[in-house]
Amino acid sequence: MELLNVDGKSNHALRKELKEKIFDIPEFNKTKFMLYCNSMRFYSFQDNKIITRKLVKKYGSTENIIIQKDLLSIIINLLVFSIEKDNFEDVEFYFSYVNSISTTPDIYFYKSVVKFLKLLIKYKQSGKKSLLETCDVIIENLSISGMENYSLELSKFKNKYQD
Repeated sequence: MELLNVDGKSNHALRKELKEKIFDIPEFNKTKFMLYCNSMRFYSFQDNKIITRKLVKKYGSTENIIIQKDLLSIIINLLVFSIEKDNFEDVEFYFSYVNSISTTPDIYFYKSVVKFLKLLIKYKQSGKKSLLETCDVIIENLSISGMENYSLELSKFKNKYQD
């Protein structure tokens, strides 16, 4: 329930306990990746940057598609936070990692979302409207692929942060 924050009131004690529980799990595994990814909003932006960088350095060379998807999900969250905070320091580190992963059907969705976020960040830095047009192409592609709800969320996000 705290992850959903249904009533809009944060339970800081519960959040602290959840954060501690996540890192009590000795090794990052599927469960820990998922828990961290879903609770990243409980951590400060700076803590998320540190944790994500460490995860990429430790697991970034894996060929395991599941771990690659988990890392990409975490990076997507961090890039969203970067846009929300208008703080793009260190984002190239994450883009380099994403570029190092081969694009396969299993990874295509994640890489498309990262590309969308990269274009939105570049737009915010340069003001070039053509970057937003390419964002719209990615949104349309996701919609055509049957991911209408996700494409709608990306469209709303773009509209909110395109200034």
